[in-house]
Amino acid sequence: MLRRFCLIALVALAPKLVLAACTIPPVATKGVTGFQEVVISVGHLEGAISTWRDVGGFDVVCQGKVSDDVAILWGVPKGTDIDEAVLKKPGLGRGLVRLVQFHGLPQVQIRSAAMPWDTGGIFDIYMYVNDVHAVFAALRARGWQSYNDPVTYTLGVTTVTEVIARGPNGEALCLMQRDAPAYNKADHGLDATKPLNFGAPFNAAMVSKDIAPAEHLFADILGWKMHIGGDSKSQAPGDNPLGIPKNIAMSTSRKFGAYAPHPTDRNGSIQAMANIGLDGRDFSDQAHAPNLGNLVLRVPVPDMKSFAADFTKKGGVISAPARTLDLPPYGKVDILGVTAPNGARLEFFAKK
Repeated sequence: MLRRFCLIALVALAPKLVLAACTIPPVATKGVTGFQEVVISVGHLEGAISTWRDVGGFDVVCQGKVSDDVAILWGVPKGTDIDEAVLKKPGLGRGLVRLVQFHGLPQVQIRSAAMPWDTGGIFDIYMYVNDVHAVFAALRARGWQSYNDPVTYTLGVTTVTEVIARGPNGEALCLMQRDAPAYNKADHGLDATKPLNFGAPFNAAMVSKDIAPAEHLFADILGWKMHIGGDSKSQAPGDNPLGIPKNIAMSTSRKFGAYAPHPTDRNGSIQAMANIGLDGRDFSDQAHAPNLGNLVLRVPVPDMKSFAADFTKKGGVISAPARTLDLPPYGKVDILGVTAPNGARLEFFAKK
């Protein structure tokens, strides 16, 4: 009886769980266009942090508990226990990665055992790397897989060696070693002296059976500019990072368009994709919290009231109404949720 009383007393005196605390001042979003951060739902937070820190070269800048306000925004029960860590590249204020772990709720992978032509949710996150073979080897040592070994190809004036690595939660990362033309690696937070390094996320792809509804969302409703797009087939001998059989990759096309708000700044773009002639599974209904994988893209806007009014006036549908909450490391924000045509979750936020 005494032991039980002591345990109750210890629980009563235990400190309350604190929301994510940051080691840096609030991060500014002024001037950032496109998505500012990627939210990835993981099954083991510390393991995921280790990968992004030790292989990717990211710093943990905030870590702690997710607030009930965010849980409500995501449509999970109030009081759900959610841990998070926010990571960023040294010297950059954009391209953050937020890792979240949900406790006590049933989960499935958003894109469970999915192939690149399967539709629904956020397919992959694009980042530059210095040495794609070294990075992929380090990820494979941690249990990651891919759809193909690194493949070199040319698209327009750009030649890259690329691999799409798939992690333990179903998250996919498109790792690009840009062979030509030259570019400023520091602009992406990439340390040119380190073989094991990710740049900050600069693009995210969403696969649909028909890209027209996504193009309508980005071009007509949001008013974003298409920075790169077209209808592409693999050149002989047909090798491709998507793992499509060579003969099919050369005979069928991939339609795509990468959109961003700024006319010249493509960082933070979102890319609509459709694989013509390839019928896969559809994961649209699984692209929500608390499921595992690439969960949310968050986009800053200057003013929430004017953004929401313009968005709905042009036919956009808000799936999670705007609410005010604390969002480390930005401080207090107004934020709302939008469901893309393929089920992917987009959130728009404005600093108070």
